[in-house]
Amino acid sequence: MSYIHKVINGIDVVELEESIDLYSTPMIKKFAKTLLTDPDRKIIVSLEKVTFIDSSGLGMLVNLFFECKQKEIPIRLTKLSEKAKKIFTISKLNENYEIYETLEDAIQSF
Repeated sequence: MSYIHKVINGIDVVELEESIDLYSTPMIKKFAKTLLTDPDRKIIVSLEKVTFIDSSGLGMLVNLFFECKQKEIPIRLTKLSEKAKKIFTISKLNENYEIYETLEDAIQSF
């Protein structure tokens, strides 16, 4: 499995795991579409357990954030692994998204 989904205080928390790559992105995209059908959702994506992100995985994350913005669904990132931090810093995506160190901080940001 490439993700774990749970609801905390009415907020969808999606913990992505291991690799976000060409093989896992279709399953994650399919799941994300189910979240984006409800405009009242609030989403947190945790990248704590991510060990690898390729260009298709990064593209999927960018697309997810773009779709959330279009639908006015608030989304936050939390607990970026060291690998994810490097990729977000190099690509300067860390300047465009709300990123929190802890899940508790991300939840309180809503």
